[in-house]
Amino acid sequence: MNQEPIWLRANWGNLFMATWLVEPATLAAHLPPHCVPDLWNGKMPLSLVGVEFTQVAVKGMSWPWHDQFPEINLRTYVRGPQGPGVTFLGELVPKYWVAWMARKSFGEPYQKTKVWMEKRVRLGEPEVTYHWETRERSNRLSVKADSTTSEIPVEGLDAFLLHRHRGYNSRSEGTTYTVAHEPWKIREVRRFAVDCPTGSPFGSVYAPVFRTEPDSVLFSDGSSVEVGFPRKTA
Repeated sequence: MNQEPIWLRANWGNLFMATWLVEPATLAAHLPPHCVPDLWNGKMPLSLVGVEFTQVAVKGMSWPWHDQFPEINLRTYVRGPQGPGVTFLGELVPKYWVAWMARKSFGEPYQKTKVWMEKRVRLGEPEVTYHWETRERSNRLSVKADSTTSEIPVEGLDAFLLHRHRGYNSRSEGTTYTVAHEPWKIREVRRFAVDCPTGSPFGSVYAPVFRTEPDSVLFSDGSSVEVGFPRKTA
């Protein structure tokens, strides 16, 4: 999949993404060097994501008790010198070593937080709930999806959000890395809930956003993923 040296291989599964379209000024302070906002109809997408990592291997090696875990992340969408991508505003995992390694190797805003997930399948319909705890309260993302899958539309907001194969961040005056995977299929979302009214721990500025109806909700079974080594953006 990836033509560059691989830093991480993993499966990303049970991916649920709730996206809001916000004013670009809301996220202007979070743009990595050499990047500009990638707007949709004049607005900047902001996505709150739950995803399950399994079969995780870093530089070809896996570690017991660290090769499977859920993650919650908050991301937005940018364009940099190497093309369109995402930048992460926060990433939550339940494993200290995972958070430490991601910060040290990539400069990504990972933190160790109590995160867990529940999942089951009834009549072929997946039901998944991601939980994370902060000092203020417990938070959750939950979704029930259809039993059938479909291709990502060629055009539209969903395609704009999912056709991303690069990450950018502010480490060392601008860092980028590839994210390669086969095209994902999606399932129609039957019902969902976003319960993070304080925005914690990402920031209170997001609280009013999370209390409103998302502009897009997506669920995908995901696939195997390869993440390349970090490189200077420019």
